[in-house]
Amino acid sequence: MSINVAEVIDRSPIGALQVRTILLCALVALLDGFDIQTMALVTPSLVAEWGLPRGAFGPVLSASFVGIMFGAMAGGVLGDRYGRRIILIAAFAFVGVSSLATSLADSTGHLIVLRMLTGFGIGACMPNFTALTAEYVPAKKVAFLVSLMYSAVPLGGVLGGYLAPALIAEFGWRSVFVAGGLIPFAICALLVVGLPESLRFLVARGGAEAKVGDILGQIDKSFVYAPGQAFEAQPKPPKGSVAELFTGGRAGLTVGIWVIFFFSLFGMYMLTSWLPSVFTDRGWPQAKAIQSVAMFQLGGIFGGLIIGWLIDRLGPFLVLTAAFVLAALFTAAIGGVPGTMTQTMAIIAVAGGAVVGAQLGMTSLAAGVYPTGARATGVGWGLGVGRLGAVISPTAGGFAIDAGWSQQALFLGAATPAVLCALATLVLWFSRGNQRLGKISG
Repeated sequence: MSINVAEVIDRSPIGALQVRTILLCALVALLDGFDIQTMALVTPSLVAEWGLPRGAFGPVLSASFVGIMFGAMAGGVLGDRYGRRIILIAAFAFVGVSSLATSLADSTGHLIVLRMLTGFGIGACMPNFTALTAEYVPAKKVAFLVSLMYSAVPLGGVLGGYLAPALIAEFGWRSVFVAGGLIPFAICALLVVGLPESLRFLVARGGAEAKVGDILGQIDKSFVYAPGQAFEAQPKPPKGSVAELFTGGRAGLTVGIWVIFFFSLFGMYMLTSWLPSVFTDRGWPQAKAIQSVAMFQLGGIFGGLIIGWLIDRLGPFLVLTAAFVLAALFTAAIGGVPGTMTQTMAIIAVAGGAVVGAQLGMTSLAAGVYPTGARATGVGWGLGVGRLGAVISPTAGGFAIDAGWSQQALFLGAATPAVLCALATLVLWFSRGNQRLGKISG
């Protein structure tokens, strides 16, 4: 009789191997989050040093997201076919090389190319560290633990918001990219030593029964592998394929997820790309303007954990609908409610809790609705299609700023995507019911 590894994971307590896996994936997510934000953090310095208008950097900010879009799509498919671990390590090393090269850029053209390459590496990491985390935790805790791990992405933005001003003041803007390039190499060494491959992937690929037995023994202390022991990971997963996202009654769900990802990421990166520049124009000190992104991302960490916890208990669609409504209200309030710098920072933090938290909840949703053989593909293509919104939003924001939009109009515009996300989530809710993640993958 074969042993179902998914059932063993679901009934076993979370042990040292799973904690190590989540932490290592979170380290990658942390540096990815830092690298995503670096361009927005250094833009005020580049505007002053190169003497270019702020709108000139819209395409540079968008370039990162173009790379992330294609990287997420490619990385998801490759991870499902060749293994999450090897693709994650290779992609993260590529992030380091590309970020170091960005520190040598001397024109917006160079920045566009190099940020696109860095984004490709970041994008290829995302579906694989998401799938690895989702496949090593019990199904009833997927939303919370994936959100917990993925909260390292906004945490990277928080660290950038506080570290970048000091690095820029002491060493110049290029030092931010040097830091974002060197640290990934150290983390890659940790990944090579300590990161396991997905159990479900190993079972699906076959030929690694002894390795599966060893890992399973670390998860379930009562299990002892015997040569010849058979394993399964039902249902039998196919090789990574985009077509799999549209079979088994998942077509409507997939389209809905893509629509929500698009508008969610549009609104989120409209804010994170331009908050420092908007508040610099308002007269804030540059360090405080940069820290507005840190407050936004810090709120997102707490929001993501709360939303993930609620999703596991109340179901995804109810919770996400409410989160997107709050995101719209507080995004609009950033520009529409007059207040002191401290009061504005508080509104930004609450907006981040809803905007980023809802996005983290969407990532956990995507990780929970697809079968093993299509999980990284599903997350990768969801994030990839969503990045179209992230690609467009920085340039759209640059046009709006150059056109002289008032700050009230700018933030009302940034709130509109959250309204559309709430409506799209409602459509999914009524079409499928507010089911738990473990019950909607069919």
